[in-house]
Amino acid sequence: MVVIIIMGLLAGIAVPNIMGIIERSRENIDRLKLFYLRDALNRALLDDGSALMNSAYISGASGDEKKNRESKLTNALKGNQGVTLFVIEVKNGVSVNVQGAHGSANNSVNMCQLIGDGGTWYNALMESGFNGVADIVASRLNKTDYNNLDQANSSYYAKKDGSNWRTYPKSPMFISKALNQGDCSGNYRLTMNFRWSGGSESSRSVEVALLPNSGNMNNKAFKTEHGVCFSTEGDAACKSFSKKCN
Repeated sequence: MVVIIIMGLLAGIAVPNIMGIIERSRENIDRLKLFYLRDALNRALLDDGSALMNSAYISGASGDEKKNRESKLTNALKGNQGVTLFVIEVKNGVSVNVQGAHGSANNSVNMCQLIGDGGTWYNALMESGFNGVADIVASRLNKTDYNNLDQANSSYYAKKDGSNWRTYPKSPMFISKALNQGDCSGNYRLTMNFRWSGGSESSRSVEVALLPNSGNMNNKAFKTEHGVCFSTEGDAACKSFSKKCN
């Protein structure tokens, strides 16, 4: 009887530890995709120093409007929050939800229109395994398309969640619970953000991070309960992040 009790206690300790190790490994695999995305953009910058301006959203404008869009992107890439490209909503019990923008996300400088259907940002998403994101953002930007989101689409799924829609790529973006089902915080939105390394344009390279609402690229990027920091700038980028459940 004593042996059984001891074995039960050991199992109660070992199983959660093993599951935590497995989940942390999944989170580290997911974090790699941020590096793939960063590297895709940096390869484009090696070929063309102005590659980040390569978007129909900018080239399709003219005059003052084109200057305004260029200025908005230029300033955002130097700022603490960077530029937001798209939003990920994580909610317990349902699929992850990809959005172009949302009022309860870090949208101070949202430029999801940059993705378009070609150019540097679109190509980087495709190269790094974020297939379907561009189509979702395009559909959500076109509000008249909302009633057709349930129609067959080759790159993403669309499902009703009450009166709202949940849209997510057919090729899963992430494998961890923290980015698919929620962790101890439950329901939250994260934004995919970019800025020049160290906030300096002279670096000629960018960094990537997932930011919570009111987060920043300096020290408040998203960190999981297993301690994985979702920033290509290292753990210091999550130093000031605190979870609601702590």
